[in-house]
Amino acid sequence: MSPRLHTQLCSLCVLVFMAACLVTGLSAQSATKQDKLYRSWLADEPYITDIVIEGNTRFSDAKIKSKLFSRENSLWQSLKSGSRNKILRYSINRDTLEVKYLYLKEGYLNIKVNEQVEVYPVDSSAIIYITINEGSQFLVGHVSAEINDSLPISGRLRNRVERLKRGEPVNPIRLNAIAFEIKTYFANNGHPYATVEHSIDTTAGPQNTHVIFTATEGPLVHFGDIIIDSLKDYSPNLVEREITFKKGDIYSREKIIESQKRLYSTSLFNSINLDFYQKSFAGPERVQSTEPDFRFSAIERKAQYITIKTGASQDSLQDLTWDFSAAWGKRNVFKSRRVEFSVTSRFVIFTDWRIVLHRYQMRFTEPWFAGLRLPLTLTARFEPGVKSQVQDYRVQTWLLALSTRKEWSEQLYAVISGEYENVNIYGVRDADSLAQIKEEEEISVRRKLTAVLVRDTRIDKFIPKSGSFTTYYAQYVGGFLGGDDSFIKLEYSWARYQPAFGNVIYASRLKGGYIKEFGSSTEVPINDRFYLGGANTIRGFDEGDISPRADYLLMSIDTTVIDTSINPPEVLAADTAYIPVSEAVGANAYLILNQELRFPLFWKFWGSAFVDIGNGFESLSEITPDKLLFAYGAGIQFMSPAGPLRLDYAHHLENGRYQEGDNWHITILYAF
Repeated sequence: MSPRLHTQLCSLCVLVFMAACLVTGLSAQSATKQDKLYRSWLADEPYITDIVIEGNTRFSDAKIKSKLFSRENSLWQSLKSGSRNKILRYSINRDTLEVKYLYLKEGYLNIKVNEQVEVYPVDSSAIIYITINEGSQFLVGHVSAEINDSLPISGRLRNRVERLKRGEPVNPIRLNAIAFEIKTYFANNGHPYATVEHSIDTTAGPQNTHVIFTATEGPLVHFGDIIIDSLKDYSPNLVEREITFKKGDIYSREKIIESQKRLYSTSLFNSINLDFYQKSFAGPERVQSTEPDFRFSAIERKAQYITIKTGASQDSLQDLTWDFSAAWGKRNVFKSRRVEFSVTSRFVIFTDWRIVLHRYQMRFTEPWFAGLRLPLTLTARFEPGVKSQVQDYRVQTWLLALSTRKEWSEQLYAVISGEYENVNIYGVRDADSLAQIKEEEEISVRRKLTAVLVRDTRIDKFIPKSGSFTTYYAQYVGGFLGGDDSFIKLEYSWARYQPAFGNVIYASRLKGGYIKEFGSSTEVPINDRFYLGGANTIRGFDEGDISPRADYLLMSIDTTVIDTSINPPEVLAADTAYIPVSEAVGANAYLILNQELRFPLFWKFWGSAFVDIGNGFESLSEITPDKLLFAYGAGIQFMSPAGPLRLDYAHHLENGRYQEGDNWHITILYAF
């Protein structure tokens, strides 16, 4: 090469380099300006006028948009709280993840999503462009499990794996869930160090994917010592008896979780920690220990406490009343027993300033009765009574109650209680006057035994979306216990919750009850019978309006009510008369069927549509389809921290004595 040509080439290279540097500098400067401009757009949070989706064939645009965090701006979106109709700093990444999650669940393992934003600063608006490269859909062709374990549980583990059916999409989220179930099963059977992995073999093609689960159990582990850090107010024995495992037991993750729940249920600790004890060192030798020690530590609640409560309430007979109560309690009496003393007073205010109630109560709880985890609570209540405004007498009441609760699991438990009540009326000696006062004041001595069995598989108690809630209720009143009345009361309720379609929840309930007098009692007291209607039973009716009714009242010459009757007798005494009325006397049997659809509307508002069917009857033999009342309606609920605030409108059809009509109901919580 000649020197001249060499010089020309060098000069050309220098020029190209300088041009490249200039272009790069300009590009970098331009990119910097664009980045600053983009950040300024984000700071302004422009509204989303349109979301454009391209490349999708598996799902429609509407389906994909329904899963996005971002929403196209509209009047409806503007009325809702939040900023989902604006471009936010985290919107893009979140939208991309939502789209990928949608496709991954359907077996599109190679899904790629590109999301871009085009902003128009003039009117502060933006368009989101989402480009999707779906790739192939992978379907399950064959499933195998390679489990290296010495436990006789391989069959159960393989059953979990075999839930994957041939031809269904390869869902990595579900594969991870199955792997976690298998690992949990190992951990509950002494192998917390088990490893469980899954792999996908696509050599046979996307439509015939081979899914392989590989599990290794690891060493068998036993529980070591349980170290309880120094407790200030409570005995270590209290902690030891709530822990469901001891040294030498085969390791079980389930037992650790159950122990934590039981320790929290004692109400003695604000927080607890039950975990591996690392002693003075930490390392693989402790992590892989086959007999690890466990350490318990906690933040204790104070052993003694004082509570004061006050507030106003509306009384049906006394207008506005004001309650005041104070209590002192101690949680570590005789190491772990609990005792509480309280006093309550109620006053009528504004319309008539006077006291209407005095109540003194003592409650003693034995957490472990007879060495069993069977909490036993004894309650003693005394009401000295206050003098009547009409006559110079007072009604004194005292009551002893004993109750216990037995839990078989978190979902299944029973409560059994007994009450012994006694009432004395002071200031009246005449027997007839005593009987009249008891009738006017509706005083009836109650001595009863009650048993309730509950099975609750709901996860969310406020807004149940799955599971069921079943209760069996039985009450024995009077009889060998004594008291003024003797009867048996039975009730059954079953409610079921399940997804219907989309985000709609289908809720249904079947409920019924029966009450029957026995012994010397000729009828069940009116106040103990069943009264239906209202926001929580059959909507469209007033509270307690559904009930058999007395058509006549038998009155004596001194206007004393002697009897209620559906049909008057043919012969009357000379000093009595029947007066036509329509008074609810309560049902001896009832049946209710509720059907309801619940669905989210916007923000914290939900909607519902329902059908209520049922009625109250004098006896079981009267329950026939033609006598059932029918109501339907709709409602709206606001999901507050205390539960749904509910507004329902219901319309009921004509049947028998009930004319067609409607009603509004405002209350808190769902009807069931």
